[in-house]
Amino acid sequence: MLIPVILSGGAGTRLWPVSREGHPKPFMKLPDGESLLFKTYRRARRVAEPGEILTVTNREYFFLSRDEFQLALPQEAETPTFLLEPFGRNTAPAIALAALQVAERHGAEAQMLVMPADHLIHDEALFARTVQQAAALAAQGHLVTFGIQPTAPETGYGYIEAGQPVNTTVPQGNHVVRFIEKPARERAEQLLAAGNYLWNSGMFCFAAQTMLDALQQHAPEVLHAARACLADARIDHTSHATLVEIQGESFREAPDISIDYAVMEKSGQVAVVPGAFGWNDIGSWAACPNPIPMATAPPATPCSSTVTTPMSTTATTGWWPPWGWTTC
Repeated sequence: MLIPVILSGGAGTRLWPVSREGHPKPFMKLPDGESLLFKTYRRARRVAEPGEILTVTNREYFFLSRDEFQLALPQEAETPTFLLEPFGRNTAPAIALAALQVAERHGAEAQMLVMPADHLIHDEALFARTVQQAAALAAQGHLVTFGIQPTAPETGYGYIEAGQPVNTTVPQGNHVVRFIEKPARERAEQLLAAGNYLWNSGMFCFAAQTMLDALQQHAPEVLHAARACLADARIDHTSHATLVEIQGESFREAPDISIDYAVMEKSGQVAVVPGAFGWNDIGSWAACPNPIPMATAPPATPCSSTVTTPMSTTATTGWWPPWGWTTC
């Protein structure tokens, strides 16, 4: 069983004013009228068999998230589960909470597909095939990360050095030699020329127990805090969702650390599956040349205000440069 785990949070301040604390990046509407979170929910259902979708988000974003879920998925979809954090604590505590929840509900061998809610993927059919390759490696006990074939010496992403193939049964999977922080331009050009470096997408696939074992070995303080949080959590079953609300007092004890630092950079079980499925994490205005063709955009609803964007100052007609975000 493959359980999609959607990480949805963060103010996305690099995309201010369209993305901000009260209306973060996953909820921004693209010119085609769909939000990034809507697209992520729909993608999750396409790559996983019918079943639970687990969303980790701030409790302040629950109603927005639930509405997007109901728009994206059919009425007969299984009731979603939301792990509601009182405040942000980075990806390691979020994934630890999710792994404990998945193991309890679906068994230790259930696989997790961890996806940030603010990514764009253009070729979803190819993405689904790449997920199948990752799941095959996860079934062999690997912590699998998705590496993106670089197309330019990008300085806004971290990189992954791909080593030797893991085995012949999954020819697209490679051992990870190391993770590299966001490089300077000259270093990025060297990595691109080398040919065996991939962009770090922040997407993962692994069995719940594999991650829990890795956390116990490399970041026991994260796992201990996550267990305490779930023991103290308030659980509410509604007709539309299952809510697991993490309490602030226990969550404050969770270390503020990413899963890369806590586990992935330390473990010898990490494999990478390369992908060229049109990925974009929309981390900044400059990082997004043209994710959605304007020909698909619905008519703009005029606004009356004048706004300043990173690209220009305009009397808006409802669309934000460079390719048409709308906030009206």
